Amino acid sequence: MGLFAPTSRNRLKLRISPFDFVWAFVAPFAALYLRDPGLLVVGDAAGWPSPPYIFAAVATACALVAFVALRLSEGMNRFFSAHDVLAICGAVGATVAGTSIFMFTFTRLEGIPRSTPLIFALVLGGGLVLSRALHRAFASDAPAGARQRSDQLRNIVIVGVDRFTSAVVQLVASQSPPTTRVLALLDERPDLIGRSIHGVRVVGAAHDLDALVEEYLEHGVTVDQVLTPDPGAGLSEEAAAAIASVCAARGITCLPLSQALNLTPKPSATPPEPAAAMPQIAPRVSRYFRIKRAIDIVAALALLALLAPLALVVALALMIDVGSPLVFWQERMGAGGRRFLIYKFRTYAAPFDWRGDAIAPERRLSATGRFIRATRLDEIPQLMNVLVGDMSLIGPRPLLPQDQPDDPSIRLMVRPGVTGWAQVSGGVSVTAEEKNALDSWCIQHASPLLDLKILAHTIIIVLTGERLNRDAVRQAMSWRARAIESQPFEERLASR
Repeated sequence: MGLFAPTSRNRLKLRISPFDFVWAFVAPFAALYLRDPGLLVVGDAAGWPSPPYIFAAVATACALVAFVALRLSEGMNRFFSAHDVLAICGAVGATVAGTSIFMFTFTRLEGIPRSTPLIFALVLGGGLVLSRALHRAFASDAPAGARQRSDQLRNIVIVGVDRFTSAVVQLVASQSPPTTRVLALLDERPDLIGRSIHGVRVVGAAHDLDALVEEYLEHGVTVDQVLTPDPGAGLSEEAAAAIASVCAARGITCLPLSQALNLTPKPSATPPEPAAAMPQIAPRVSRYFRIKRAIDIVAALALLALLAPLALVVALALMIDVGSPLVFWQERMGAGGRRFLIYKFRTYAAPFDWRGDAIAPERRLSATGRFIRATRLDEIPQLMNVLVGDMSLIGPRPLLPQDQPDDPSIRLMVRPGVTGWAQVSGGVSVTAEEKNALDSWCIQHASPLLDLKILAHTIIIVLTGERLNRDAVRQAMSWRARAIESQPFEERLASR
């Protein structure tokens, strides 16, 4: 589905594979035939069109729309995976739900046995999965002659068996042309010895490495590299020391697995000088946040149900105005500094056209997009962020990693919100320092009454537009200054 694809490279294409197109027509009739072959017999008394044929026509139309919208044909390739199965389940669910709702609304499902939609779901989903599994089994992406001489292969031994190791074994086996061969696996757990991971045997424990290398030499095979788990990933210090000693004595390269695959963590940015840091406030979080999560879940579910028709109208308007994709994602920082993807309806046109040419900024936001942003309707998808626990309905707005204030300690102690005190007290009219003070003040004074006040102000802003609340800004800045001054001198000195 292109979760991390940039907007310019993630447009919806009206693409459907020939099999999916045909199967969308065949599956409804197959389901009706399996339920009762007599359903497909058109008699004089049955009238025309009969309910089964109406069911088949509606099911076909819903299936084609779902296939295109969820991009099922992108999974019709040799790389079919569990992620594509989930997309198929979503498409089948949407198809059956749409068909059932339409048929019940207009015909009350008269003439259609109640088990038919379930049979249709099994037939439709089974055919889609089976076709892709067969395509993957018989398709090949290895070019002719993509072979490597055995004496040119790097022979490696991997220590430690886990999901990462399993994926690495599969990755090496999928390489074309091959450059590396996993000879064996080692693990300190006796119950794993003798088992195979994707065809590679766990032949012994970590302390067996020296004997293993020696025995491979008898077979004429040289071990070139030993890959170990990252520090803290389960390998004992004694085993790590023994492996390092054997590799040093035999001249074998020994690397952590993540380093060998260049998957080491990104270097941290240089921290600011202490003199440039803002004075910090001793954080204190209200007990109200302990029950706030339950309130968020109930309220988000209610709002999703209430706003679903409006969200559909917004989606249709944006599809006509800016096209696909409808949802814009952006990485923000949440509670504890954890990064997550925040979602909005996309109101701006993509920054580049289909040829890769840049689009002028003034052309990217239309009148439709401007209205949707002004009324905050683009924030509706963030209710899903609330449900999964990334956000709260009310809290400090999540910022980009590079936009964090000098003292983010308080705002990162709680979940960010869809709306917050800084948004209803000025929004874009307040400075970054004032916004941080407003958010910090709100967190320290959180209560159900304050949340209701923020909610009421949010509704007013949606109807009348943003306005600067100078009293709230002065109150937050004064509180921040008093909070800093009330700290012991040593703490204030250390924070500067």
